[in-house]
Amino acid sequence: MPLPLARIVAGPATAPTLVLLHGITGSAVSQADAIDHWAGRGYRVVAADARGHGLSPRWTPAELARAGDVLVDDVIDLLEELAVPGGPWSAGDGVPAATRNGAASATSVNTAGSGRPVGSGSAGIGPVLIGHSMGAATAMVAAVRRPELVGGVVLLDPARYGTRTQQELRERGAARKRARAAELADLPGAVARALADPEIPDDEAVVGVWAGQRVDTSLLDTGVVAPPVPWEEAMAELKVPALLVTGDRPGSARVGPAGLDVLARLANPQVETALVPGAGHDVRRTRPEGFWAVVDPWVDRLLG
Repeated sequence: MPLPLARIVAGPATAPTLVLLHGITGSAVSQADAIDHWAGRGYRVVAADARGHGLSPRWTPAELARAGDVLVDDVIDLLEELAVPGGPWSAGDGVPAATRNGAASATSVNTAGSGRPVGSGSAGIGPVLIGHSMGAATAMVAAVRRPELVGGVVLLDPARYGTRTQQELRERGAARKRARAAELADLPGAVARALADPEIPDDEAVVGVWAGQRVDTSLLDTGVVAPPVPWEEAMAELKVPALLVTGDRPGSARVGPAGLDVLARLANPQVETALVPGAGHDVRRTRPEGFWAVVDPWVDRLLG
């Protein structure tokens, strides 16, 4: 039995659940601003460290041989934990949740007025997976494989398997290792740069540097950033409500306008899309006002 993923749990124990999945070299805590935002709106938020990230188990050689599928298996295991009635991580009385009372971001658009009433939501709907990049690709495939465990998915500029060669992916992994080593050589400088970056929330700057140092570099060596399923195939097969959000910043957004054209041709009725003007790969951080204005009403509509 594999060790479970480390996670942060915040918000009302009986509320509808959002499961946050970060990108490569991130962690649960490097999404602190998003955790506080959604917990402040009355949701229960479960933010997980992916395998080899944060405080989650490290990779074994056998797992690395099928790393993309293991990422999906880990999320399915987490969803199964959450689905066990009366279990330690299921919604309800006794859940070990650290309730956060932070108010919603001043830049968010709250279509539900002063936030959701605690405990409201559609009866019986499963958790909504909200993933960025690697986390979005993982959420997408997990929802395809086990739709009965998922209420919906929000895919934030997902990594697109099949759009880069294995050599390109390994080179990008090597570049991440070099960046990590450079940060380690000057941690005070890395923290100062993160704090000075206007596109990194203050409460994610220092922990983001920590997350980068906690990543298991054996995963970076593989170049894996997504499950081995072509992204168009997975998007076409989704049978749960899905919102894909991307930006149009050149050289940054992975899906972008061209990817949205692909999705329009697929015409999956479960999939809605949104383009946030000026946003880069991390839509939430680069254009927070546009991000919240798109995502919050969709989640509220699904779970409200």
